[in-house]
Amino acid sequence: MVLEPEESLTTSPDATSELYHVLSGSGRTEFEAAATSGRTGGGTIAWGPGDFIVLPAGCTSRHTAGAARALLYRVTDAPLLAYLGVAPGAARFAPTRYDGATARARLAEVEAHPDAASRNRVSILLGNAAHPRTMTVTHTLWAMLGVLPAERVQRPHRHQSVALDLITECAPGCYTLVGHEVDGHGRIVDPVRVEWESAGAFITPPGLWHSHHNESGRPARLVPIQDAGLHTYLRSLDIRFAPSDT
Repeated sequence: MVLEPEESLTTSPDATSELYHVLSGSGRTEFEAAATSGRTGGGTIAWGPGDFIVLPAGCTSRHTAGAARALLYRVTDAPLLAYLGVAPGAARFAPTRYDGATARARLAEVEAHPDAASRNRVSILLGNAAHPRTMTVTHTLWAMLGVLPAERVQRPHRHQSVALDLITECAPGCYTLVGHEVDGHGRIVDPVRVEWESAGAFITPPGLWHSHHNESGRPARLVPIQDAGLHTYLRSLDIRFAPSDT
């Protein structure tokens, strides 16, 4: 979503969850809750670079950029509701802002941990107090802020949730390999290679093996968003890691 300076855009999706990640710029979101959402009144959330915002069902929102152009990445669960042929009901959480500076500071702590070099992922998950059972950003959506250090590989893994992988920062030499099978050494058989680009995004289909590679010499940063809140609740996420070849 691109907003030119002082430009506004109104959204009112048939969704139970909206997630926004601010890639650049600053501004504000004014929201009004519908009576059917179970909440009354509205409010305003000011946002800036790196912030995350989640909005529940029944929100009509007006997003306005500040003095500079703003770029926001937006994900909703509207396609799921459309497939089921249902309308959103009561709000399951309050409108929430996750401070970008705080999130980056927490990620830096994880990256500096002595065990970071041996972990498959160097990342933090965004959790919402309204969903202690799934520990996800909304009851349907899962969001992660992560870094792939230079010259590192996140070894092959798979899960039954679909992943919308947003690359927020990378240099040439970062890519993902995707395939249907792994061999006895844990390597993906006949993989498709997906090159990363800063501010670019790609989809990792559910059930496919995939590995992330950084051969750029510089850290790369990414924001994967999945429908894993729903899968966690259903106990159907089924995340698996390929065996190591060492």
